Amino acid sequence: MTSAGKNIVVKILIFSIGLMLFWLLAEALLPVNVVLPRAFRFTLVFMLMIALIIVRIAGGTARLRNKAAHSLEIREMQRAVDKTIRRYMDLLEGAGNAIYVFNADDGILEEVNRRGTELLGFSKEEMVAMRGKDLIPDEEQEKFTSLVFRVKRRGSGHSDGVTFRRKDGSLFLGEIDARLIDLGDETVVHATVRDITFKSRSQREIRQRNHELSILNNILASTNKSPQLQTVLEVTLKETLEVFSADGGTIHLLDDDGKTLLLTTAQNVSAQLKAELEQRKLECESQCQISSVQRCLVISNLEQAPCHVARASAREGWQCITAVPLIAKNRLIGIMHILTRQEHRYTVEEMRFLNTMGNQIGIVIDQARLFAELSWKNEELLRSHRLLEKSSNSLAVSQSRLKKNLALVERANLELERLDRMKSHFIGMISHEFKTPLTSILGGTEFLLNNYDNIVDPEQRRMLEMIHNGGARLNEIVSDLLKVIKLEAGSSPVKKVTLQLCEIIESLQEHFKPLLIERKQTIVFETPSELPYFNGDREYLEEVFTELLINAMKFTPDGGEIVVVGRVADRQSLELKTEALCRFNPKFYEQIMDICYLEVEVRDSGIGIDAGEQLKIFDKFYEIGDICHHSSGKHKFQGKGTGLGLAIVKGMVEAHGGMVWVESTGASGSSFLLLLPLEEYAGQPTLPFMQQEPI
Repeated sequence: MTSAGKNIVVKILIFSIGLMLFWLLAEALLPVNVVLPRAFRFTLVFMLMIALIIVRIAGGTARLRNKAAHSLEIREMQRAVDKTIRRYMDLLEGAGNAIYVFNADDGILEEVNRRGTELLGFSKEEMVAMRGKDLIPDEEQEKFTSLVFRVKRRGSGHSDGVTFRRKDGSLFLGEIDARLIDLGDETVVHATVRDITFKSRSQREIRQRNHELSILNNILASTNKSPQLQTVLEVTLKETLEVFSADGGTIHLLDDDGKTLLLTTAQNVSAQLKAELEQRKLECESQCQISSVQRCLVISNLEQAPCHVARASAREGWQCITAVPLIAKNRLIGIMHILTRQEHRYTVEEMRFLNTMGNQIGIVIDQARLFAELSWKNEELLRSHRLLEKSSNSLAVSQSRLKKNLALVERANLELERLDRMKSHFIGMISHEFKTPLTSILGGTEFLLNNYDNIVDPEQRRMLEMIHNGGARLNEIVSDLLKVIKLEAGSSPVKKVTLQLCEIIESLQEHFKPLLIERKQTIVFETPSELPYFNGDREYLEEVFTELLINAMKFTPDGGEIVVVGRVADRQSLELKTEALCRFNPKFYEQIMDICYLEVEVRDSGIGIDAGEQLKIFDKFYEIGDICHHSSGKHKFQGKGTGLGLAIVKGMVEAHGGMVWVESTGASGSSFLLLLPLEEYAGQPTLPFMQQEPI
């Protein structure tokens, strides 16, 4: 029988019992002698049944309502449960960490989120059949088992150093937070796992950096106790050897030329090895390739290494050398060699630390060098200051003497100026005073020589000729003096007319023809076919070329050749002669404009002019050469001249706005060159020769 049938039978029995009880109650309430009619009894029973049915219907309706309400409550509770489950699953799947739920008794994995499968590389289906210990390598099983016991005993546990194995076999370091959860019918372990491989590596690197910084700080603190370079080197090497547990070491520093490494300090090496390294300089270019790579190098096969330090160390029994470059301001300043008796293998972190240490030590050494240099300069400054203090008294005395001397010099200069004016005045006066008697002497001697043929005494005639020639020579000297005085005073203006160089040279060539024939000399005139006309004072320029030709004939040997060359020079061609122009007349070179010049060269084949005398020959009263080098005879200019000819040439050329200079290469002759402007320009010519001569 079903549960529904049982309910119906129970309800019928309850209904029958109720009727019987109601009937018995009615019989009890009625009097004993009262007999009810049969119809009334049936009616009463019928009404009683109806009442019971109504009561039953009402009770059933209430029960139905209660049942519906109960069902609704159950459905609401089910929805809440479903919502809670969905929320739990969402939280589980959306968690940032991997979550695993294990059975606490058998260790079987019951639940895992998406992050958990991604972390290990297994699917959920694969992981359901796995136990927690299946995810741990064999060498980590003991640590994992200890964590499980701790969780069961205390209800929770934490471990940040458990290694897990992924599906592909790779390992990672995980951090576990686990707690025990009692679900009533079972107990589970809820474990949260985070991959802390990167975090652990970062922490390890930070600890390594802190350790390295501590080492560097100790080294720097030790080196800062003394600023002396040698002390810094010794302390640095000692601290480095202690840090790396090395057996010995050396430090080589570059010398001033930046190419040679010199041993500066060594520790725990034999005297023989130290002496060998001190005696030999190391070329930086081939020294362990440090100069090119500038990073640490470890050399194990010392005998085959190109490094001289390595080969020398191998003979002493050393097995391994680590070369550390010392860098300062991005340049190599030295090398530290760390020596060990056993072969040593460095980790990547140690090699990086060695490079860092080399940079820091390089900076310390460079600063020590700078300090040493600064100390030396400071000592020199103090020494100079002491010398300056000692000389201050002498300077004060010298200043007073200097003032007195300056006053004396000023008075002397004033006196010299006065004497120079007197000299010029005297020369001018004498020149003018000489003119009158010279005119009388020359006129008288010419009259006697021309009109008195009856003078048959050769001695008397020779004496008259000597008087006439001497007077003529003296007249020339006086005329030259007057020309110089006029040029200095600027009292003789330049009267420019249109001229052509060939006309002037040809007329002078005709004038000197008797002398040229007598000396068997020739004048060669080399000019372009169309040399331009120019403006100049004919009298001045004839005087200029006369003096130059006389000088050329004077110093050219008999049968020699005198060359006159004329050409046009522009600014570009003059720049090629900058040295000569600046040497003889720097002001003229500064005033050169973009105009053309007539350049004339008078070249002889005489004795030449020394470089030390080339500037002096244009001064007044200066004559070069020994008298024996000059031509002799009446028409051969016997003896030296007055030294006024070239001074007059210089003054007259510069009065035209040009300049003159000389070129000579010794005994091969001299070339006198002059420049005359072919165009007018608004520039007042300067006459340097007119300046007062120092006395």
